[in-house]
Amino acid sequence: CCSSSLLSATMTLNNLDSDDTNTTLDNLDNDTTIHQDEEQQEQEQQEQEQEQQQRGDDKGAESSKKRPIPGDDNFDENNAPAHFVINEWAQGTSIHGVPYVTNSILWHMWKRAVWIALVIISSSFMIWQISLLIAEYRTFDVITDTHTENPIVLGFPEVTVCNANPHSRSRREELGIEAPQSEEELFKISTPLEEFVKETWFNGHHLNTSQVWRPQIIQDLGRCWSFTTQEKVQRTGHNFGLKVHLDLNQDDYELSTPFGSAFVWALQQGSQVSVHDTPLGTKPGKETFVGLELTQYEREKTAPWARCRGEAPEYTQSQCRDECANRYVRENCLCRSSQDTEDDSMRLCEIHGRDERCTQQAVENINEVIGNCDCDKPPCFEQIYDYVVYEIDPSEVAIDYWANSRNVTTEHVRKNYLSVTFNFRKMQYKKLTESRGMSFSQLLGSIGGSMGFFLGISLVSIFELFGDLVGMRLLPRLFGRKHLYGLGAHYKSE
Repeated sequence: CCSSSLLSATMTLNNLDSDDTNTTLDNLDNDTTIHQDEEQQEQEQQEQEQEQQQRGDDKGAESSKKRPIPGDDNFDENNAPAHFVINEWAQGTSIHGVPYVTNSILWHMWKRAVWIALVIISSSFMIWQISLLIAEYRTFDVITDTHTENPIVLGFPEVTVCNANPHSRSRREELGIEAPQSEEELFKISTPLEEFVKETWFNGHHLNTSQVWRPQIIQDLGRCWSFTTQEKVQRTGHNFGLKVHLDLNQDDYELSTPFGSAFVWALQQGSQVSVHDTPLGTKPGKETFVGLELTQYEREKTAPWARCRGEAPEYTQSQCRDECANRYVRENCLCRSSQDTEDDSMRLCEIHGRDERCTQQAVENINEVIGNCDCDKPPCFEQIYDYVVYEIDPSEVAIDYWANSRNVTTEHVRKNYLSVTFNFRKMQYKKLTESRGMSFSQLLGSIGGSMGFFLGISLVSIFELFGDLVGMRLLPRLFGRKHLYGLGAHYKSE
């Protein structure tokens, strides 16, 4: 019995020990598994942290290597990329809109697009307007300003009078000269001054006719007479200026003379009367009043605005055309016109004789002849006198006085006598002055105004663009100097 109990107790203890041992082993296995899981999780977490750190380091290194910006420690200002150079310059330029176009940090893309559009549109309008200004400048147009001058006194023009009859028929028949071959023969068969110009007054004073008139040869009209004075005119009216009495003596006219008249001109002093200058015809038996109106031209002389040449009276278009026609006659007709003094040894042309056909051909081809000469430009300075003509009949008392004082009949007076008075209508004249339509300084001012209006560009802005950006930043890059800053910068030592 005791042995059985002892055996039973021993077995019970063994069972308990076995259960405890199994429980302990199970607990140890569980603890080991938990510890291993924790170590694995911790290791995985450390690996993830290391991986993230490695990725962060790689991204930072890649970012630093890919896009260095000014201000970073690893940014080399002496080896800056071109787009950073341009961007740095743009942020400080005075040209409107450019800083907003180039700044990609402070402005969104759509805002930059708006500014880009504004700058392009403004630039296009600016270029268009500048091109118009340059085109206008290159036309070299002139502006004519008209002023009315009111001087105290006015200089008097040179007045020339011609009898419509070029030769005295009685003198030509007496001397047996059919056609004059020289000026000497022409003078011999012309009507003398004292038989043509009877009396002369100027500013109310009677003058010695032989002392104040000089001869002048005019083609187709023979010897004429010109009056010149340095005395000024102080008042208007028919009692002042020049007054002259003429006698046509039509009984001595050639059969070929078509007009019973006197031709008169009022031209700038020193001018040669030309066949291209339209004369004023006066009628016998009339009192003719010629109201003068002076217009003075002062044209632009500076090339390429100048559309003139020389100055009157040394050069006029009429004289140029006459010289051109005279040269044509000399070369083709082997004679010279009565007004041509180029070669005194050459004979005068016989207008109604053997040279008639040749000279007539020159007249017919005058446009072609003159077209080959440089006579299209007016003089740079000239004075032109316009006429306003009035005619009245003289009184019977005046006719009787002329007849008695000249010992001729009243019929001769009505047929041959005429009186012409020249004076200014007003004590004023028009002055037309040409000036450049656009000078170079005005062109620069207009271009500057256009550049400032559209983009705010000034002379300093132009220096910023070409001097600072191009000259001191971009061009040096061709020679290895790739510095970021331009004018006034202090570069780092390499």
